[in-house]
Amino acid sequence: MKYHVIPLAIPNDHGLKLATELYKPEGPEKMPAVIMFHGFTGYKEGVELVDLADRLAKKGIVSVRFTASGFGDSEGDIEHDYRFTHYRKDAEAVYAYVSHLPYVDAGRMGVYGHSLGGRLAVLFCSNHDDIQALCIASAPVNFFDTLYGQFREEWKKTGYLEKVSSRGNTTIRLPYSYATDVDLPEHNVLEAAKKITRPHSFVIAGNIDQEVAWTETKKVFDALKSPKEFLLIDDLDHKYGRTPKIFPTVHGPIVQFFQKYL
Repeated sequence: MKYHVIPLAIPNDHGLKLATELYKPEGPEKMPAVIMFHGFTGYKEGVELVDLADRLAKKGIVSVRFTASGFGDSEGDIEHDYRFTHYRKDAEAVYAYVSHLPYVDAGRMGVYGHSLGGRLAVLFCSNHDDIQALCIASAPVNFFDTLYGQFREEWKKTGYLEKVSSRGNTTIRLPYSYATDVDLPEHNVLEAAKKITRPHSFVIAGNIDQEVAWTETKKVFDALKSPKEFLLIDDLDHKYGRTPKIFPTVHGPIVQFFQKYL
């Protein structure tokens, strides 16, 4: 199915515009939609998200990619606006916008998230009984139980974490205030998962993931109370966007899942 990519600037609750791209399949009828959440220091331009959005749109599903406030092309700055708490509010703003579009069937909405975006997707669904399908990949329980745990003390000592951006290979500095926010009690993903009973859930993990152990993602799966299925992929690494040949293995089942339940 043919589709059109529509650039958008969706304002969040602070008035910051979120850089967004919406994939709208051609057709007069109302269509299901999937909102996608990137991970820590991720962007809407992540090649894996672009590939998944393309596959969904070709199957008649509106797909939406956006970048968290304070990062990438979205408004705001890293120092003050790039926080997980703000990202959760960004998700609410995008959902409110997309669910009211005339060509979107608000009764057939799904969310997808990778890594920290997967944790966000679970938290989001715990507050939205109207979501019909939830899919997450390589989601951690706690941020500092991931690879980034080894940087915690130095991050606290210096006040920032330097990281090479996946977009443009530039060095970015993340304030320690991000670290004090990301694992606040209100972001407890296991407690949130226990509240999710309605949407069908699909959880994916990678057996060779060096950033988020697959056993951590399995804890999220075990906590979910909704109808669910788990897929462990042998050759799936955390940064699988660097290995496009695995996209069909990962994204094929995701697309089939959303087709089935939306």
